[in-house]
Amino acid sequence: MVPGIYDFDVARALRPRASLLRSGVTASGIGLAVWEQRRGEVHYRAADHHTFSLYLRGGSQVREVSSTAVRPNSAGSPGAICTLPAGDCFAWNNEGYLRWLHVYFRDRHMSFASGSTSTTPARVLFGCDPALRELCQRFLLVLDWADPDQNSVLDHALMTLLARSLAIENVTSDFRAPNGGLTGAQRRAVEDTAETSLADRITVRDLAEVSGLSPRQFSRAFTVSYGTSPYEWVLRQRVERARDLLADGEKARDVAVLCGFSSQTHMIRRFRAVFGYTPNAVR
Repeated sequence: MVPGIYDFDVARALRPRASLLRSGVTASGIGLAVWEQRRGEVHYRAADHHTFSLYLRGGSQVREVSSTAVRPNSAGSPGAICTLPAGDCFAWNNEGYLRWLHVYFRDRHMSFASGSTSTTPARVLFGCDPALRELCQRFLLVLDWADPDQNSVLDHALMTLLARSLAIENVTSDFRAPNGGLTGAQRRAVEDTAETSLADRITVRDLAEVSGLSPRQFSRAFTVSYGTSPYEWVLRQRVERARDLLADGEKARDVAVLCGFSSQTHMIRRFRAVFGYTPNAVR
């Protein structure tokens, strides 16, 4: 029997403290959920499954906490990745807005994905993996989790995610830049700026300024960290925001303005280029 999303310990812990926007459970028993929260604290205690998390929006005001202290250098940001092994405990406090993807899986799923019988994901807090983030955004979040015709693509994407999650780069507590990329603090500044300015024109110079770099230095470091150009990344943020607003029932012409497109036609063209379908399919 395929379990429901609230058969997973972490989902049950979140139920009274966050809003479930979307969920599904595959035939093999992997759970997927998109959650949203505006301020709150959550404790995960010794779940009987592993959890993968990708921050989709917000997160700069999320802090890991313990019973005795708050770790001031441990903070999230859009695109941050966390993995929590089964049996581990984790508590976080959120003082702002947060939307995130969760994937719940067990030892048998990880063994199948990795080809090993003794593989357990490491505990990662606010890690960075542009390729894994892209996999989630281009496949997992676009697929219809309830459509049987998409099961094979969904399963393949999930197995790739689990195998890749074994090699996630864990961001250090002082947020050093990985191999010439942006530091964690710079990424948060860039992502927060984009999050609050999508209705406006956003230039490379604007993003470079908040990161404390020249436009040339910034573009190079940004590409190292995100695997794409600042222009393409900002465009992706615009169309993803547009998809969310359309799903919430906003009118297309209003969404185009709110997301910084020059016209509704411009939004439709960019939307189709990224997702492969028009905004009408979201309604």
